[in-house]
Amino acid sequence: MKIEITNQTNGVKAFLSGFNTSELNAKIEACQNGQCECECDPMIMQKIDKIELTTIEGCATVSITGDVDAQTLAPMMQSCLLGEKQ
Repeated sequence: MKIEITNQTNGVKAFLSGFNTSELNAKIEACQNGQCECECDPMIMQKIDKIELTTIEGCATVSITGDVDAQTLAPMMQSCLLGEKQ
């Protein structure tokens, strides 16, 4: 499983490979609802306007729109999606 996060206008884009897409969807929804089991920082979650998940042949792209950057979200996504503590 691999995550690559890049900055883009109005947010970040994350490329994910090796994930179960239904699990990913559930984790993203849990974070959006503030019910995640990982280190979702509520202050950071408030800065996010929209999270879109697109899946193509085993790879997923998550577009996150809001006042966030890759440097802030990378550790959070690693922890949440991979279960890794930084």
